[in-house]
Amino acid sequence: MSPALLTELRQEIANLCQQIASGRRSFIDVISLDESKRSTAESYVYVVKALEAESSVGKVRARRIMADLDIAERCNIGSLTTQQVEQLKAALHS
Repeated sequence: MSPALLTELRQEIANLCQQIASGRRSFIDVISLDESKRSTAESYVYVVKALEAESSVGKVRARRIMADLDIAERCNIGSLTTQQVEQLKAALHS
């Protein structure tokens, strides 16, 4: 990937995290998207970055949830299994 495309992708990921933080989008909505409907940024954003952007979570709880579910910190949303998505949803509703 060219440096220009990487810069654009990073900006899109930052915008996505801002949307989650502001409440315009939710983490659950992003992880629930069908793989074919996700943008590149929605697929490549690290789960931990999107999760900690959620207003009710924060950095410490995001990492604790991921550790409890045995999800690596470097895992992208596009790499989550269906089971992991369901576990994350359940963890956020508890």
